[in-house]
Amino acid sequence: MDDTMALSPEHRAGLDRALKAIAEAEAGPTGADLINAPVIDHWRPLRSGSHTIALWGNVSGHPLLGRDTATTSPLLAINVQAGWARTKSRWYALGRPFAALGAELAESMGVNGPAADFIKFALPGYLPLEKPDQLPELLANYIAWVREFDATDRAATGREG
Repeated sequence: MDDTMALSPEHRAGLDRALKAIAEAEAGPTGADLINAPVIDHWRPLRSGSHTIALWGNVSGHPLLGRDTATTSPLLAINVQAGWARTKSRWYALGRPFAALGAELAESMGVNGPAADFIKFALPGYLPLEKPDQLPELLANYIAWVREFDATDRAATGREG
């Protein structure tokens, strides 16, 4: 982003929502956040572009989608052990990961050996995250990018952070 160019009011509002969601992700969910959260089952992290990670999976209890297969807004934080994820737009309770579905299907079909890539699929505009251990670094990089974008816009408009 150019230091002399400010965001439109709509883009600024979107950036402010992202910053609020980042703060919520860093604080972690409350019990109420997770009780009211949609569940994403058979989820898989996907990469879109150089900065964004999203979750794809079977969503239930979503306020707009109800029950459907969906790709989330940008992922900000995930804690698999605690069973939650935070995206730019909302909290999610995590169901089973996609890899578990693939392993179960491979086992039911008598496939021996590693079943991590037993089920392959393509989603236009996204690539599967092949190395899940990269997820924390990628999410930290995305958050840093959002904050840098915010700082650049604030400098261009003379607003304080």
